[in-house]
Amino acid sequence: MKMWLGASFSDTDQFVELARAAERCGFDTLTLSDHLFYADFETPYPYSKSGRPRWNARTHWPDVWVTIGAMSAVTTSLRFAPNVYIAPVRDLFTVAKQVSTAAVLSRERVTFGV
Repeated sequence: MKMWLGASFSDTDQFVELARAAERCGFDTLTLSDHLFYADFETPYPYSKSGRPRWNARTHWPDVWVTIGAMSAVTTSLRFAPNVYIAPVRDLFTVAKQVSTAAVLSRERVTFGV
């Protein structure tokens, strides 16, 4: 069984040490989420009882590919993946370049799903 660690909602300055700890503890993959901005919607959020998302305007959303690059530099076997990636708001050629660069620099330890 391969164990994945969801690291969304961690403070940005904790990701590098979190990656080291995840690798030491035997996790296979570390995931993080991506958002470009915070919006306060009137429509209830469908995935919580309160109707509010669990994040707010102060939630850390570091760039996924920069963060994966930093974490892969301090690990040797841990894999990385975004568990939420908002691709439609980006130029897909730029996304392809970012993902492929992260894959090469991490020695092919990137999984990408949209």
